[in-house]
Amino acid sequence: MQELEQRLQQRFPDWFHGRRGQLARPLLRSVGRWSRLDQIEAFLQRSSGLRGFGFVAAGLEFIDGQYQVDPAALAKIPASGRLLIVANHPSGALDALALLDAVGRIRRDVRIVANDLLGAIAPLQDLLLPVRILGGKAQRGSLHAVEEALAAEQCVIVFPAGEVSRLSLRGIRDGRWQRGFVRFARAAGAPVLPVRVEARNSALFYGASTLFKPAGTALLAREMFTRRGRPLRLSIGEPMQLGKGGDPGAQLLAVRRALYALGRNGVAGNAAAFAGPEPLASPVPPSQVAAGIATATQLGQTADGKQILLATCTADSPLLLELGRLRELTFRQVGEGTGRSRDLDDYDPQYEHIVIWDAAAQRIAGAYRIMRAAQALARHGLSGLYSASLFRYSDDAITHIAEGLELGRSFVVPDYWGSRSLDYLWQGIGAYLQCRPGIRYLFGAVSISAALPRDAREQLVAYYQRYYSGTAGLAESNRPFQYFAAPPSFGELDAGAAFDVLKANLAALGTGVPTLYRQYTDLCEPGGARFLAFGVDPDFSDSIDGLIEVDLCAIRPNKRKRYLRDAGAPA
Repeated sequence: MQELEQRLQQRFPDWFHGRRGQLARPLLRSVGRWSRLDQIEAFLQRSSGLRGFGFVAAGLEFIDGQYQVDPAALAKIPASGRLLIVANHPSGALDALALLDAVGRIRRDVRIVANDLLGAIAPLQDLLLPVRILGGKAQRGSLHAVEEALAAEQCVIVFPAGEVSRLSLRGIRDGRWQRGFVRFARAAGAPVLPVRVEARNSALFYGASTLFKPAGTALLAREMFTRRGRPLRLSIGEPMQLGKGGDPGAQLLAVRRALYALGRNGVAGNAAAFAGPEPLASPVPPSQVAAGIATATQLGQTADGKQILLATCTADSPLLLELGRLRELTFRQVGEGTGRSRDLDDYDPQYEHIVIWDAAAQRIAGAYRIMRAAQALARHGLSGLYSASLFRYSDDAITHIAEGLELGRSFVVPDYWGSRSLDYLWQGIGAYLQCRPGIRYLFGAVSISAALPRDAREQLVAYYQRYYSGTAGLAESNRPFQYFAAPPSFGELDAGAAFDVLKANLAALGTGVPTLYRQYTDLCEPGGARFLAFGVDPDFSDSIDGLIEVDLCAIRPNKRKRYLRDAGAPA
């Protein structure tokens, strides 16, 4: 609350001078306490480990934020290239979260111009272009980031009013729009896409804003909670090009008129409702999880005392329920996940689970889901394999599959990131294989998060398709991955040199090679790890799935010694 007061004093200095300030400060503190700012601060502390779109999803979930948009209208958003989205600002932070979520479904290189209040939210920093406001005016030096983003072919969202709409004689309307967005669009040659946000706050907010503007701003926190269950609506217009020779004032007025004309024809019947993911399920009591762990088979024990276990679970077992909760929690941290309260499906009770159990803390540190393909084929045919729900296997692939172990849904709980928990899971897989010498192949879907920039996703797929491709025709995705244009090229480089280029390119985009992609390919001599197909999984936050096949006969000697100890390796 103290930080909010300081920022409001910077933004509205006239309200906090002299006798007016003697009344304003205590009034603002009272309003802040009533606005549930303490709940928001607690949420920010709980979510401090989230970043970018992961935090957007968590924020929508926290406030039960929902919005409606015509899916066909989303196609008006160009998937690449510089773009300036201009929006009105009727409700507050929910406007920003809804726009980021909606535009993020089309492209991930989106940034939103934020005032100093929104800019104080650290988990959103990757998606923000902070514009410092002093005395109600944007500081010139803080606008360079907007120009740089457009020059880098990114998408920028701006609220030209710079503050939430207030009540006027013409209804709920933005205040005076600043001309900055016109200058940005003209200088960068960026098309302007108007988006109307249809929502309104309470009469209390508008009344308080009229009497004491800082109090209205402080009340915006309360307004987020009172909107629960009432979706706002997004109406998307057509891209507009602002010529450099036109009158800036007339161009601003044209964009504003185009924006407020949106939604008048009524397309509610075509609008689809989007909401944040379901709230995560409550943790299963540790005693119940421990009871499930007690029935598991021990595969090994780590040097630091963690147990490596093999578990089978019924659909309603506390152990499986907690595995599903922790999966969803972990995958949401990296922009993936199912959006449900637990990541569980019909395959889980049929599969086995390798679990890392921290006995000292009575907690699960990580897990892997596995299935002997021969058993699944004997019981249910291909429909018994999760990967067959994503990919179509050819008849020639069945021979490999029958000798394989399907792996998937691997996770390490965020509190154990940076530890050796993933390595322990691989030790568990090795221990499992030592007792089952008939297994020749490892296979399964390995994901690339949709939260990565589009260029990063395309470079990853292009690299692994070129240097680790399998025999054509063994498998096809039900939803094949499509490049936006031509696939990125690595020229005549060999795999090692191209990998160095890939890492450098990804680093420039602020990301890196997914851990499992590195680990699977590092396991084998050349030719031992192959990606058979790439596809998009709409049920897993539109992540990209690569179907990997690893030949255990081609495991590198050092990896064989570490994980298989030669005893379980195929002849």
